[in-house]
Amino acid sequence: MTDARLDDPVRALTARTGAILQDLLPGGTHVALLDFPAHDNAGDSLIHLGQMAHLRRLGLVVRYLADDRTYSPTVLRKRHPAGPIFIQGGGNLGDLWPLRQDFRERLLREHPDRPIVQLPQSMDFRDRTRRSRASAAFHAHPDLTLLLRDETSLGRARDAFPGVRTEFCPDLAPGVGPQTRTGPVTHDVVLLMRTDGEQTGNHRIVVPRGATTLRTDWGFRGTDRLRWDLLRAPSALARHVPSLRGPLQGTVERTFDAIAEHNVERARAVLSQGRVVVTDRLHAAVLGALMSIPVVALDNCSGKISAAYDAYLHALPGLVFARNTEEAGAHLATLLDGGAR
Repeated sequence: MTDARLDDPVRALTARTGAILQDLLPGGTHVALLDFPAHDNAGDSLIHLGQMAHLRRLGLVVRYLADDRTYSPTVLRKRHPAGPIFIQGGGNLGDLWPLRQDFRERLLREHPDRPIVQLPQSMDFRDRTRRSRASAAFHAHPDLTLLLRDETSLGRARDAFPGVRTEFCPDLAPGVGPQTRTGPVTHDVVLLMRTDGEQTGNHRIVVPRGATTLRTDWGFRGTDRLRWDLLRAPSALARHVPSLRGPLQGTVERTFDAIAEHNVERARAVLSQGRVVVTDRLHAAVLGALMSIPVVALDNCSGKISAAYDAYLHALPGLVFARNTEEAGAHLATLLDGGAR
């Protein structure tokens, strides 16, 4: 069962987000959604599921769904002849994940005749050349809306792209609503820390003596990996045989939804093992809070967790933010001493 204390804050956040989207999104009921996250980062899968939930509540139907490698302008035009294109939200507006930014700029070049909405992102450009290139691409499109999921990113975007429509909108992942644990608690602490390019390298958490700890990160192992590979088979075929992208499109879209659900299901299983979760992954913090698990969140290298916490995540009960590892250790000790579930 979900925690009744979550209902009101999650409902309020969802309603706030839905109202912002309702005001900002172009008219019509049919859309394309591009840059599906076909990788094993469960946070991006949670965003996808939250996006789909929000779009359904708004009465919008996704007529075409693709990742960067199954995308076909021809198939898009056939399945969605006119109307807006949405781009997956997340934390990759910038140069830390250049392939995502490259695809975003490609879509702007190829579809100057359609409204394009970048769903809520964090922004972090560190290379002036890449930021200038993005600025040129963004300003060249006549009907682009950038949604930023925190005030820091919004300020950066308005400074860098003064002629582009930029608006605040919370991250869409909480749109999935309250979640439940999927298994028994086996450890006092699940320590889920980044091992990719967004890690800070400074998070050495001191766990109270005697506390049992599971140290992990997102990813699949064993039979979960086998199921993941099987689900990806249709999209892999479409990627390698472009002529099959049209005939396989319906199957690919169904497996994309299944991929996202499998990814989040695995993430819930991992987080369920802890009485408390400590993490520097934004959506591990979000998912843990939605599952009513006490969460201690730390920042990644770009500060997107603190920015989201300050903007709206502080409203989720059981989620606390630590500015450094000492604060994290203190929060953790308090939660364990207090009998956190």
